Amino acid sequence: MTFYIRRWRCVALAAAAAFTASCAGVTYKLPDEYLADGDLLAAAMKEAAAKFSANPQLTAENGPFILKSLAAEDDASKLLYEWFEDELAAALGARGVAVVPAETENAATIEYRLIECRIINDKADGGKVTRTGRAVAHLRIYGKGGAEMFWAGECDGEFDNVVPKNVVAKLADTRIVPVGPQLPEASQNPFLEPLLVTGITGALIFLFAVSASSR
Repeated sequence: MTFYIRRWRCVALAAAAAFTASCAGVTYKLPDEYLADGDLLAAAMKEAAAKFSANPQLTAENGPFILKSLAAEDDASKLLYEWFEDELAAALGARGVAVVPAETENAATIEYRLIECRIINDKADGGKVTRTGRAVAHLRIYGKGGAEMFWAGECDGEFDNVVPKNVVAKLADTRIVPVGPQLPEASQNPFLEPLLVTGITGALIFLFAVSASSR
């Protein structure tokens, strides 16, 4: 009887070892409803671009349009600018407004600058986190052939996703360098971030004014 018990234990241990070996190297995929940083920001940028594309000045008659980023050449957030430009082109195209290459002659121009594009994590109930992708852009529309600016404004977008706290780190995208002020630490004044956003917005409006005056 003892022999059979020992033999059964050996078989069980061998089966467990084989199962463990078969699982080695297996990566368990997170549920599709848990959105990574890039997905959240893409959704937020899509909403902001859709709001902008509804501008009555953006018509086929006023176009075609060149999209011009005002990001610096060495801007670490250039990837976000590329994504936002893709969303702008898609939103305009859906309305029948043509987007053309920068060297196109006699085309109108849309200049844009991201003033905020980042993920904001807020504590939710039940050990979960509400992750919000937020995108805010300043845009200006210039007439054909380098004509004067005839519209300037700001468009924003947000998209939320609630996930368990323990998966937040797995959803990070190391390619993304966020734009905008970081969330204040617990020891900092909770009113600091709104003041920073206001200051950045004012500074960018000034930069746009200087850019327009130099034309």
